[in-house]
Amino acid sequence: MKFNKFFNRIITLVLIGIALTTGTQPGYAQGKADNGKKLSACISAAVARGYAASVLMWEVDAESGNRMSAQFSGVVVNSRGTILSAAHVVMPDKTYKVMFPDGRECIAKGLGRISIPPTFMLPDAAMLKIVDEGQWPYAEPGWSSSLKVGMPCISIAYPESLEQRKPNVRFGHITSLKNTHGFVQSTCIMEPGDSGGPLFDLLGRVIGIHSGIEIPESINYEVPINTYRKYWTALSRSENYTALPVDTDAITIDTMAANLKIIPINLSHNIKPVNESLELSCVTIKSELNGRQQQIYGTLFLPDGLSVKPQFTNNTVLLSKSSMVGSNPVVFLPNGETIKATVIARDQANDLVLLLPARKIAAGIRLKSIKADSISIGDLGRLLVSPRPDSVSRFSVLGSLPVNLPKVSSYGYIGAVTALKGDNLIFTFIQPNSAAEAGGLKIGDQILSVDGKKVEDPLDFIKALQKYRAGDTTVVAVMRDGENYTKPIVLKYPPQRVINHPAELFAGGKSQRRDGFNQVLIHDAILKPEESGGPVFDDKGRFIGINIARLSRTSTVIMPVKTIKRFMATYLLGGLK
Repeated sequence: MKFNKFFNRIITLVLIGIALTTGTQPGYAQGKADNGKKLSACISAAVARGYAASVLMWEVDAESGNRMSAQFSGVVVNSRGTILSAAHVVMPDKTYKVMFPDGRECIAKGLGRISIPPTFMLPDAAMLKIVDEGQWPYAEPGWSSSLKVGMPCISIAYPESLEQRKPNVRFGHITSLKNTHGFVQSTCIMEPGDSGGPLFDLLGRVIGIHSGIEIPESINYEVPINTYRKYWTALSRSENYTALPVDTDAITIDTMAANLKIIPINLSHNIKPVNESLELSCVTIKSELNGRQQQIYGTLFLPDGLSVKPQFTNNTVLLSKSSMVGSNPVVFLPNGETIKATVIARDQANDLVLLLPARKIAAGIRLKSIKADSISIGDLGRLLVSPRPDSVSRFSVLGSLPVNLPKVSSYGYIGAVTALKGDNLIFTFIQPNSAAEAGGLKIGDQILSVDGKKVEDPLDFIKALQKYRAGDTTVVAVMRDGENYTKPIVLKYPPQRVINHPAELFAGGKSQRRDGFNQVLIHDAILKPEESGGPVFDDKGRFIGINIARLSRTSTVIMPVKTIKRFMATYLLGGLK
């Protein structure tokens, strides 16, 4: 079957790429030939062993309990509540709030940290202790001395961009046992918030603690777990070490090291196809957007076997990312053929657009065959594939349960300041090149209403706009020189902060529309914003959604099947089962 060859080739390419430095493909304990489903199961089993012990933390004031720092991560490594984290986020005797994935919360005290001047970079090891009584979930420490280049590894931590109380899973491999800074290096992608979080082997044991990154997503620094083993006694004391402690502990032998050997993986032929033309379901769409040519991927669907409206009978439909599809869209097929398309509908809330190509394309996902499966913790770490029509497909793992992403960077921004002048609410500032300026608002205009509702003070005005996203239109009624005017205002994206941090400088950057979504999935695929819109399949060949945005260095957002089916059903047949 075409899909079997397609999926086999994708995973094989990825795994061969992982193991170039060793000449073999990475595997896991024991060893007959394996396939993608076996690898998924192995990753998921390791996630299950480490997930409950991976904690979110921030400093709090000991008396008031008020938050005092940015978030960071850690891992509990025994039932007594000993937590390992990074020195650059922990100080001795400080108080920290600890939040477990199951919702439990407690307090921990900072113990020892080792951070040596002048760089304060090495070895970046710190320990905390939960002060509340209880039996705490924990993960077993492994041995960094057992690691080999090319060996698979798993991150379970809390990237700041997601702002979630449950951790995010990422998958990668070891690229260096001791880089120029003395760290283990891996391809498990990190960003701020992940600092102090655990890196696991495929046995679910902690092998490193997240420390730092460089700009490329593939370069991530880990404090070796043997550092904690060696300085365990010293780190158990509340002390800030600016030199390596003199007293050290003996490091025992890893009796399970043989189970971590690197062995070949060979995918079997029994991966179930979704349809015969799956490899061709991802296409390129070009259109005119804001005066420029815009390129984005799209996903083809075949409504064959469904009772659809006449215009869709014996045709193909195309789904993509609405905010990156403008006027006069043209579909570019992998064979070089081009087909004009018409925009049928847009879903602003979920950034989806439905298009109808001028003729049927003999490829696509059969709408009748897709199902909206529920996602559980046991699915975390499942292998995913994102086909791309013009380059090698992307490999990733499912990193989250369904999450909500509030409108942090995509709320409707008007670019105007209001104030009361006597009893009247007026504009006191109009930002150049803003939505307000483009809509014809001026300083001194008296604001009468927003969308027909009276606004009496600046807070009223702000509340009236809170429901909107960038691209939405609001209507502002004003009085100017005794005349009443009604001004439609197309709201824009808020100004984006420029942050000179490696986590913000990755190739391609973030999608402009990347949040304001409900019940979406996260995975660690490295995609550029213009590579959104394409399909995502799991290790069993099932369609699970489309890539809707690159959120951050660590996270790409999937719009899941349930949302997609609901949107398409409205316009195709008025109810898709």
